[in-house]
Amino acid sequence: MNAAARTDQEAWHDAGNASHLRHVHLIDTACASDNLGDEIIMDRCRAEIAPLLRDAYVTTSAGHDGLGPSGRRAAAAADIVLMLGTNALSARFRLGSDYMWRIMPRDLSALRGKVVLVGVGGNRDFDRVHPLQRRLLRHVLSARHLHSVRDHVALRLLEEIGLKGVMTSCPTLWSAPREMGGEGPARRAVFTLTRHLAHDTDADLLAGLREVYDEVWFWPQQPRDLAHLRRLPGHEAVRLLPPNLAAYDAFLAAGAVDVVGTRLHGTIRGLHHGQRVLVVEVDHRAREIAGRSGLASIRRDEIAAGLLPERLNSAWQQTLTLPSEAISAFFGQFDPAWSQSRKTAAVPTPHFDKR
Repeated sequence: MNAAARTDQEAWHDAGNASHLRHVHLIDTACASDNLGDEIIMDRCRAEIAPLLRDAYVTTSAGHDGLGPSGRRAAAAADIVLMLGTNALSARFRLGSDYMWRIMPRDLSALRGKVVLVGVGGNRDFDRVHPLQRRLLRHVLSARHLHSVRDHVALRLLEEIGLKGVMTSCPTLWSAPREMGGEGPARRAVFTLTRHLAHDTDADLLAGLREVYDEVWFWPQQPRDLAHLRRLPGHEAVRLLPPNLAAYDAFLAAGAVDVVGTRLHGTIRGLHHGQRVLVVEVDHRAREIAGRSGLASIRRDEIAAGLLPERLNSAWQQTLTLPSEAISAFFGQFDPAWSQSRKTAAVPTPHFDKR
């Protein structure tokens, strides 16, 4: 650690009555991202870890751009670095690459053994971990802490490199209402699409929504998703929401609306506003998270078979089942008392006069 970093760290720990003061550095993967799903993940991650930070000094850097000179000094001085959410764990060698968790060679000393994962997923399935990526991850990830991961790809990657993790599902679900549904469709629906995973069934998805709902709205989670919508038959009848999270939240809070789409986190956002949601399974994340948690979902082959309108017109009950013991184990390593409070706290269910 250089002299400037030592001086900063000593100053932070000497500030006020700070014998217990910790410096926590956050890696924020929403900053500089063009995917508003990352903003949804960061919003929930920050809410979930807030009680752990109540006595801490907190600094932040961007995952996509890497630490930078100021972030590097902050991370070097920090007691712990929390890597927040998204599917950032990769088996491919990523040092110096343009990636959602960008690590440059000059960052290695600042991050050494400090990074703890919070609800991080695996980028894609793998046959083997690149030997240099194994060395990189073992260098930056803490061997003293339990890491929180959201899918089996990430958990298997940690096991392959000899580190401990627990499957906690996604932080966007940790405080979502456990019981939802039991009612038929609303009059309106809002949906999402994924341009980089475009499929012929996207046209069937839109046709099914138009068959069931009086109003169909679209929220572009990434700018390119809107261009994809405009290639689909019947797009002229779709109403558009502004491409920002504040507008989306305001719409979801304004009354009954069903939330359907290929964007996992854009769809989950509806749960936090008490809305009925249906995720279209387009990748391993959606399949696994929905399968393990009980989040309502539908496969693309089911949409192709014309089953979407029947599903939307039915009244289904959704019960989320989350790995509470794993979540408590993760938080308990930092604050056992707060971990216990998570076990006993009830998650309220928002109520709307919906249909």
